[in-house]
Order: sequence, then C-alpha cells, then structure tokens
Amino acid sequence: MPPLQRRAAVLIADDHPLVSHGLRELLRSTYTVVGTVGDGREVHDAVERTNPDVLLLDLSMPHRNGLDLIPELVAAFPALRILVVTMHLDRTLADLALQAGAHGFIPKGATADELNNAVREVLAGERYVSPKIPRRSFRDGAALDDPALDRLTPRQRQILDLIGQGKSSGQIAELLSVSPRTIEFHRAQIRKTLGVSNEMGLLRYAIMLGNRE
Repeated sequence: MPPLQRRAAVLIADDHPLVSHGLRELLRSTYTVVGTVGDGREVHDAVERTNPDVLLLDLSMPHRNGLDLIPELVAAFPALRILVVTMHLDRTLADLALQAGAHGFIPKGATADELNNAVREVLAGERYVSPKIPRRSFRDGAALDDPALDRLTPRQRQILDLIGQGKSSGQIAELLSVSPRTIEFHRAQIRKTLGVSNEMGLLRYAIMLGNRE
C-alpha cells in the first residue's frame, strides 16, 4: 500500500477573526491549516515557526502591510508560495503584489472553488490572478486634484512619492538617511493631513498621485 501523500500546509495572515475562521473552514478538508496570525509584525516569525507551503496574506495588516512583507518573505523563505487574499480589487495592487514576489491574488469574496483552485495553482508553481480583478487599474485616466496636498511639507511630499513607487518604510529611511521611526511619524502625519484612514488607503492615494504626474 503506497504511503499517504502529505497534505500541504497553509498559514493564514489576516487581522479579521471571522475571515480567518472562514478561510480555515473552506480549506480544512483539503489542506492542513497550521495557524493564523493577525499582526503584520508577527507574520515572519509565524512562517518560520509553522513552515507552511502556502501563506494566505491580507494586504491590510496592522503595523505592516502585506506589500511591505512580501519581498522580505520571498527572500527569507524561497520555497514559500504567497497567495494574496484581499478586499482591494485593483489591478495596480495586484501588479505590485506580483512584482514583489506574490504568486497569486484573489478577492475575499472569492468562492470556495476559486480559493481552492488558487491554492492548488500556486502550489503547482503557477501564478493565479482572479478573473474578478479588473484589467484596468483604478488609477487609469484618473485625475487627483486635492488641495490638502499643498499642506504637505516638501519632505512629506517626497515620502509620499516614494510610497507610490512601492518603497517600504525601511527603504525610504535608508534613501533619506533617517530612522524608520521618523518615516512612520511622517506617514502618520501625511495620513492625517490627507484624511486617509489607514496605510492601504495611503498607498492607493500615492499610486493614484504618481499616475497623474
């Protein structure tokens, strides 16, 4: 009798318990869910501890967003397959995630069949992008005329431009020869000035702004 094939291990990174629970329930019949994590700062350690084959990664994680995490995880865990599961149905964010090293991109509203198919595809070494992701980005042809931009300092505007280029806080700090804590302070002030509620909103704003200029 041939030995039983090992079930692929999946780690879920999402800060919404209901989403994590739902994903676990959808996957448990086919895969071994080795854990869940809800804080962006803990994802690296969780991957190291549980050694999953696939990471389901939300982009809007507290303290560190998924786009910042992807290159770090790819470098540290080259065998790990990363499937982004997000509420942000945007071609630009999908492209940025894939360029950063993610292997798939699906919406949180995906069906159970699509989720399982996406996991299967990335495990097989393929890329998977949901057909629900628009072919065009929200930024295509968009104009951004916000008087709040004039209230940003030159340094804050420089940081906003670098955010739009997909730079992490650590990369920006290195480029500007300041501490990462200084960059985090500026990001908070930029969000406050622009009326943006979270880091993912700031990233979307910065991308849109960069497309206009």
